Amino acid sequence: MLAQLPLDISTFSELKKSQYVYVDKTQYAYDLITGGRRYFLSRPRRFGKSLFVSTLEEILHGNKKLFQNLWIHRSDYPWHKYGVIKLDFSATKASTSHELDSGICHQLHDCAQDYNLDINVDMTRPDIALRAIVRSLYTKFGRVAILIDEYDHPILKNLNTTHINDIRHAIQNFFTVIKSLDQYVQFVFITGVSSFTKAGLFSGMNNLRIIGLQKQYAGICGYTQEEVDYYFGDYINTWATNKQISFEELQKKLKEWYNGYYFGINVSPVYNPYSFMYALSEQTFKNYWFQSGTPTFLVEELAKEYRKREYNLFDIGHFEVFEDVLGSFDIGALSVATLMFQTGYLTITGYDPLTERYTLSYPNQEVKKSLQQYLLSVFVQLDVQAVKQLSSDLLKALYVQNITAMVAILKQLLAQVPYQLHIPEEKFYHALLQALFSAIGLKAHSEHSISHGRLDMVIELPNLLYIIEFKINASAHVALAQIEERKYYEPFLHYQKPIVLLGMNFKRTPKKFDITTASRIIEPERNYYYA
Repeated sequence: MLAQLPLDISTFSELKKSQYVYVDKTQYAYDLITGGRRYFLSRPRRFGKSLFVSTLEEILHGNKKLFQNLWIHRSDYPWHKYGVIKLDFSATKASTSHELDSGICHQLHDCAQDYNLDINVDMTRPDIALRAIVRSLYTKFGRVAILIDEYDHPILKNLNTTHINDIRHAIQNFFTVIKSLDQYVQFVFITGVSSFTKAGLFSGMNNLRIIGLQKQYAGICGYTQEEVDYYFGDYINTWATNKQISFEELQKKLKEWYNGYYFGINVSPVYNPYSFMYALSEQTFKNYWFQSGTPTFLVEELAKEYRKREYNLFDIGHFEVFEDVLGSFDIGALSVATLMFQTGYLTITGYDPLTERYTLSYPNQEVKKSLQQYLLSVFVQLDVQAVKQLSSDLLKALYVQNITAMVAILKQLLAQVPYQLHIPEEKFYHALLQALFSAIGLKAHSEHSISHGRLDMVIELPNLLYIIEFKINASAHVALAQIEERKYYEPFLHYQKPIVLLGMNFKRTPKKFDITTASRIIEPERNYYYA
């Protein structure tokens, strides 16, 4: 029988004792503990950060027996015992700096009780409590480690509240205390979604190594293809057998849906472990990660009116940023690229050494389809379910070549966009329609380059192709004529399926929005005009 998949399990000891599948990340732990003292790792939510922190905790406790058959057990690791202080800032549920201080103090109190320390823990001052516990543990073990998981949770939760600065200062002060205990603390490991370097949160720890984009740690969380093949090959094979499809076909689809996260340049991509394991467990493709809860701060930020004007949100593949944008999160000046990269909705897809700029895009089908649906719902002021219903109707119209129905649906959607947000440029409608077709799950390519020029959009369906040219306040017939005169369809004739040539004109005035079309269909053996 196949071992159980560790769905929503982030405690290493529980996972090992209950014999769940564990993807061995202990070599990374070895390298960190033996190679340095202070680290910060940023990764999106549900990427395995907490499980890795738990793994570090058991190693630092010296629990060698738990690690039988794992890499570190076979290594020369000395298994020294540390006094370990583990804090989870997400567990504080803090909405104010007072609640944060209290939550940290309660966790420190629990730590002191676990070690039977004969000290009084101050329940209102985390700085005083931390000093007392660190010194007591150092006396007992001679080595102390501090592990802090999800340090930025209180900040992100309160990003748009009046308490944000007080909470930020409280966290900054706590890190300053850790720095002051440097002679007693041999190892510090901090995780979070975002790196608030510009906010000065880490200024008190000037020896902190930020490893989020370092090549040697690109696979520290998530699963590489090699790990998927080694640990989950039998699960994929069982799924393929049940669905009567080939192993290779299923493997390819899993990669398209859940792989594709790059944390650095010239590194191997990794799978989202949460979505991947849920897909294996249920043997179906769904948007597990997105449905598990989009971060509130991201939802609130993208819904802001000035964000809606950034129509390049729908043209994600063209985000180009410098490295400092990826590695920092500046309160009060949030970059969309930073926001979406650090939360896992964008990933690194390219790097230009000449300009030193990174290209960002969607990591995979799961994120692309889900986020486009959400962005559309925000932009057109409809709920996600309404967008899904209209998208389903649009898909049906495209399959049966019902141009009239397609136009009616598009008008219904685009008419919801406030007039002041409309930009009188073709690329605005390119971006909106690209988002819409991506939300449906279609293979839609904007500004597709061919030898004859660059056509506005190509949509691939199993039974036919659409070649679309857009115009603004012009003529749909002019758009169709451009397709025909420049023979945009010629490179696709070998597909041996019908090709719909579609000219679309968008006309918007303060009082009216309209779409007109002109179309022609080219059959594999003949061509003719629609009646």
